[in-house]
Amino acid sequence: MKKCCFLAVVFILFIHSYSAYAQSDGESLYKATCAACHTINGGRLVGPDLAGIHEIREQEWLLRFIRSSQKMIKEGDSLAVSLYEAYNRIPMPDNNFSDREILSIIDYIREIDSGIDKKTGQAITGQAITPDSSVSRSAASYPSDLLRDGKSLFYGHTQFKNGPSPCSACHGLQDGSTISGGRLGIDLTDSWERLGRAGIQAIISNPPFPTMKAAYSDIEITADEKEAVTAFLHFLNDRHTGAPKNLSDGPVFLMLGFVLAIVIVVHIYILYDNRKIPFKKRIVDK
Repeated sequence: MKKCCFLAVVFILFIHSYSAYAQSDGESLYKATCAACHTINGGRLVGPDLAGIHEIREQEWLLRFIRSSQKMIKEGDSLAVSLYEAYNRIPMPDNNFSDREILSIIDYIREIDSGIDKKTGQAITGQAITPDSSVSRSAASYPSDLLRDGKSLFYGHTQFKNGPSPCSACHGLQDGSTISGGRLGIDLTDSWERLGRAGIQAIISNPPFPTMKAAYSDIEITADEKEAVTAFLHFLNDRHTGAPKNLSDGPVFLMLGFVLAIVIVVHIYILYDNRKIPFKKRIVDK
């Protein structure tokens, strides 16, 4: 009898400790992989607000989508495709999670959404992101040295502290520069309008794009560097809004090529038209 009671107590303690571990595991996974792009009861960020996601989506669908949303998009899943289109075609990174790990994340979202801490029974605050002074401030209010640092980091005039490539290696800007940056990634001129401060910093912190993720793996961008680049993009977005678009690199190079072609043709006509041809006299004599 005593042995049975002892085993029952051990079993209960095991279940309780496993539940606590799963909750802790879900919280840590959510904060490490989800919080950069999603909120719970905090509104839209880079991706949708996850409040109530467990009620409006089937569990099997959530397991597949969290593990690889891009695979579902390629397979033509209508809901996955519509989400991809609705959120600026920004891909959600694949996650090599087990079913248990994904379910622990969903359980954590469910608990935060309910507003009650299961362990204490007390009310808890959701993961809402509230505006701070750096979010609501006008782009024109940024100090000039912060904007200068942001531009310098973007174009690589100043190297990031931990050594990643400058933003301009892959992204372009319409800021009046003759060479406005790379074309591997999208143009970031209106990135503030599309993503806001939280979205830009979330992507810098946890890149959802495979190429960017590989380039920035194990490389940490400091908080000051994020703020400088974000401030520069905010300022550029506001300056660019309503202004005529600058010429991109393609037309610039086309015009330069056209001018060069004219110079070459004029050079040929002026300098080579009266050149001596060695066989000219011999041909006339014949």
